[in-house]
Amino acid sequence: MLAGDRVYRQLGVRFDRKPLADVIAAALCETSAPSFYVTCNLNHLRILQSDNEFREAYRKATFITLDSRPIQIASRVCFGERLPLVTGAELFSVLFERLRPGKDRPFFVSSSDDTGRRLYQRLVERGFEHESVVYYTPPFGFEHDTDRNDAMIGHMQAHNTTHLFMGVGAPKSERWVAHNLGDLPPAHIFCVGAALDFTAGLKNRAPNWLRQLGFEWLHRLLSEPGRLMPRYAGDATILAKVLARHKLTKVSNATDTNNVT
Repeated sequence: MLAGDRVYRQLGVRFDRKPLADVIAAALCETSAPSFYVTCNLNHLRILQSDNEFREAYRKATFITLDSRPIQIASRVCFGERLPLVTGAELFSVLFERLRPGKDRPFFVSSSDDTGRRLYQRLVERGFEHESVVYYTPPFGFEHDTDRNDAMIGHMQAHNTTHLFMGVGAPKSERWVAHNLGDLPPAHIFCVGAALDFTAGLKNRAPNWLRQLGFEWLHRLLSEPGRLMPRYAGDATILAKVLARHKLTKVSNATDTNNVT
């Protein structure tokens, strides 16, 4: 039996089993083709049950990391599998600090100009040339605008982007990347949502002790109750199914062993 088969049979997703340090190391290697990273949390798992485009995005992913302490605990208790936790927030914050002036050329698709500007300024202060860092804040509905998408992709290609960070939320970011993957530059591509805002200092993450206890969701809920209450209520139903050992929709291909180590 392949490592991770129990979780795969129940949750339908083959999670990468590399720790954060190994994922970061992979993200700093040269790549000759787009390398697509997604970080799966409870909300993703819920959307995957009914969204065909989102499932297709997951099937195109190079790395699928686990971004949910409750799923991590449930996988250990219910299925006897120990999965490393590699959240989008941690992945982005560590990789952001490891980006190298003179070598890496990041492109940020940010939720606001303020977020993009702050990330840009921090990298320039670290020695990045001004032209080596790009940020862009697309308007609402950009994913349906063919001309705008073509212009964005052309900009990424002309920039020789090595790292593309999508911060416009799920499942929009993942769908967009999957739909345009064949036209994107040979870069490491990350859909990490609010991680850009956390690193830019525009949103506060939960204290580390709260994250270690698995209650970062509570901190975020109290910070944005109006937006997150409906989402978390829906996510709770998926967690209940996981704990009850219901089989979820199969997402990863049965023959896909790229993420099994």
